[in-house]
Amino acid sequence: MNFKIPVFLCFSTYLKNYMSTQSQTLTIPQAVQLANQYYQTGNLQATQAICNQILQVEPQNSVAFYLLGSIAAQVEHYAKAISLFQQAIKFNSSVPAYHGNLGNLFKTLGQFEEALKCYQQVLALEPNSAKASKNIGNVLRAQHKLAEAIPYYQRALALEPAWAEAHLGYSLTLLTKGDFTNGWQEYEWRLQNPIIKTPQLKPQLKWEGDDLAGRKLLIHWEQGFGDTIQFVRYLAQLKNGTLILACQSPLDKLLKSFSNVDILIAHDQLTQEPKIAYDVWVPLLSLPRIFTTTLDNIPAPIPYLFPNPAQVKTWKSRFDSSHFKIGIVWAGNPRHKNDRNRSCPLIHFAAFAKLPKVKLFSLQKGEATTQSVPEGMELISLTDGLVDFSETAAAIAGLDLVICVDTAVAHLTGAMGKPVWVLLPFNADWRWLLDRNDSPWYPTMRLFQQPSFGDWETVFKQVVNELFGMVQKHN
Repeated sequence: MNFKIPVFLCFSTYLKNYMSTQSQTLTIPQAVQLANQYYQTGNLQATQAICNQILQVEPQNSVAFYLLGSIAAQVEHYAKAISLFQQAIKFNSSVPAYHGNLGNLFKTLGQFEEALKCYQQVLALEPNSAKASKNIGNVLRAQHKLAEAIPYYQRALALEPAWAEAHLGYSLTLLTKGDFTNGWQEYEWRLQNPIIKTPQLKPQLKWEGDDLAGRKLLIHWEQGFGDTIQFVRYLAQLKNGTLILACQSPLDKLLKSFSNVDILIAHDQLTQEPKIAYDVWVPLLSLPRIFTTTLDNIPAPIPYLFPNPAQVKTWKSRFDSSHFKIGIVWAGNPRHKNDRNRSCPLIHFAAFAKLPKVKLFSLQKGEATTQSVPEGMELISLTDGLVDFSETAAAIAGLDLVICVDTAVAHLTGAMGKPVWVLLPFNADWRWLLDRNDSPWYPTMRLFQQPSFGDWETVFKQVVNELFGMVQKHN
């Protein structure tokens, strides 16, 4: 039977470029094609409207369910999206994309076993799917099953040797495992991944560790503030030559304390070349590879970042020396791909305020500062004064401890040699390794990691117990 779907007047705006008159009708295949077209161009409202019409005429149309599920996933209505994808699979289980995108949702929600089933189904339908192999590797890495993940990345790369995204996943697995020798080599593929933006500098001038005598080396930041803070330590390893560091502007004043840098420039636009003469250049996070870094030779001359003494004096005048002073950060950059897992609600920190002789100070920046302070929790906000990282460093210098989620403040406090406790999600970043409560990058740091996906409650119970003993000793 040839189903037809009427084109109602209310949709004439969506369809005017597709049809010559409003009186025409569309067959189901034509309507599906149109819905796909609108989805690909980002017109979700039109896609949704057409899919709903399709399902009125053909209630078992799998493509309509799939597109509606994709829309729900984009707006983070995950339960609805899962249900819609499952409906699509119910009516047509032979489409690999249906299983793959359902698996992506399960992975996002930490339902790793369900995600694995979906990706394995993709492999059953497409045995040579490099994407499915890479996705399985990602899930196994998120489950801390690193040895099991590696063969899946290797399989993906055997099928698509130049796939930067698979190389990146493989590198993160090796680095998390502590295999820095191979991990840093693979990590160079990040520069080919469009997700990680880097400046368009001349490839032939990329520095690979040769003698710098008489030359100018441009070291350019990449990725986030925390990455810059963590890896500027390598500048002390560079000998000879003139060193030019391009950093993000909020770090400019802080990094002026780094004595090994000859020229410091603030350069926030990664897609543009800095207007400065240089002979060779290197991305900041390539330095560990160039210096053949292993777990045993991480350069850690802690502290290597120093706050301005005048700023420190000003901030210390605001603190009561009779109390144990704790700075807290509960959320990171919302644009970070793992922020929904690494950030947590402020209410978890409320138990700290109940400890005797403790004062809590907010070092939080950004959208999370709008969260309501829980009833009975005294929290002194320092946010307005933290205009850049030099001010944040000066404030930290006057505190006894910083407790924070995985953000730049954790790196800053560690680089200053101040005590810092970092609260990590189950699927934490590669740099924190696995099954450790310390960090080879920062000797004054302690790590508290979720024992299972999303379990902040256990983390905070452990932190409160440890903190109680520390505060008693201080008092």
